Amino acid sequence: MKHTWIISLTSLFLLLTACAPKADISHIEEETDIFLFNEGDDVSISFNALMNNQSERPSDELILNWEVNDDEARNLFSEPELLTESEDEPFSIGGGERFMVSETYLLDEAPEDTEALSGVIEGVVINEDGEEVYRFTFDQVEEV
Repeated sequence: MKHTWIISLTSLFLLLTACAPKADISHIEEETDIFLFNEGDDVSISFNALMNNQSERPSDELILNWEVNDDEARNLFSEPELLTESEDEPFSIGGGERFMVSETYLLDEAPEDTEALSGVIEGVVINEDGEEVYRFTFDQVEEV
């Protein structure tokens, strides 16, 4: 009888755990920008994304990767291979909280038209298993 009771409680715990709500990751569009810095010979680009967890449950460990979906834009980067190498620090977002992710890269030259970068760079959030959790596009580009 005691053995059946333990198995029942374990099964109930596993069932409740499996039905628990998951983290709901998104980004705050108004606070997600690309900044271009042009200081003499030095040109850099900064991706800034304010991530949000709309669930009460904290997220797992996450990594935000960048995808440049335009060959001309990708060729502006001094080291485009850094965009695809995932050595970023993992982060997690507590339930109902926000987390700012920012990364800066050097460019060989400034783009002729900064608006050409709008809509061609995506942020891809992946979990520790390498599964895509969320994807968004950078639409706002500002020259500083």
